[in-house]
Amino acid sequence: MNRTYALQAVKITVPVFFGYLAIGIPFGLMVVNSGYPCWIAPAMSLFMYAGAGQYMAIGLLASNASLPVMFVTQLLLNSRHIVYGLSLIKPFRNVGKIKPYLVFALTDETYALMTSCTVPPNANPAKFYGLIAALDQSYWILGSIIGAVAGLFIPSQHLQGVDFALTLLFVVLLIDQIKSTK
Repeated sequence: MNRTYALQAVKITVPVFFGYLAIGIPFGLMVVNSGYPCWIAPAMSLFMYAGAGQYMAIGLLASNASLPVMFVTQLLLNSRHIVYGLSLIKPFRNVGKIKPYLVFALTDETYALMTSCTVPPNANPAKFYGLIAALDQSYWILGSIIGAVAGLFIPSQHLQGVDFALTLLFVVLLIDQIKSTK
């Protein structure tokens, strides 16, 4: 991909970088604080990559929930992605072999970027969308690694309430959305 297009994708994803660090770090802290090895955080971020779903999974695992309960909970929590996917059928129609990754990497933030950005002229849409998705996922992985490693050094009594970070993020986003619609 052209360096200019890559720089544009990085520029587009900078807000996600800061947001994912802000919620990825608490996720990594929560994983370690729940008694799991620190490698679980980046592994989940690589193979599961579902922010709220990952937070929920740690809570479900810690409470010894059954597999059917975990499955149904994750299905209900992430069912909004069905609507996202339906709205991207046309833009993703000709992306070729990268389509499965684009579907997998479709988070709320990545969806917002892909539906609001313009693919640069003469850029390959599949590569451009793929780069946005890969950058976003790498930011989430980085945040979870930082949090997990920090969790090894921070006593657990100082981590109470960290799992509430994602809820707070949604509250802040909701307030911002309400203010912007007035």
